[in-house]
Amino acid sequence: MSTETSEIRDQLSDQWQKVAIDLIRKGLPAETVFETLLTVGLAGQVELHGKHFMAGKLVAIAEQLSEQVRREKEALQEASTATKN
Repeated sequence: MSTETSEIRDQLSDQWQKVAIDLIRKGLPAETVFETLLTVGLAGQVELHGKHFMAGKLVAIAEQLSEQVRREKEALQEASTATKN
């Protein structure tokens, strides 16, 4: 990924985050705001790359999140054990 693309992604992420925070401050439920952002983004990705590609990408993301949860759980267990000694 080029530096320019990375900078554009950073700028877009900042802007989307600002929009989401503004909507939440105006009283919209955070869950609904983020679900809608995800749905719109996913629909755009499906248009660009197709359903099969995006399904595979979502599976990979889900697996990555599961692995992160597993590592966090292990770290919490280790910390709990360490503080008991």
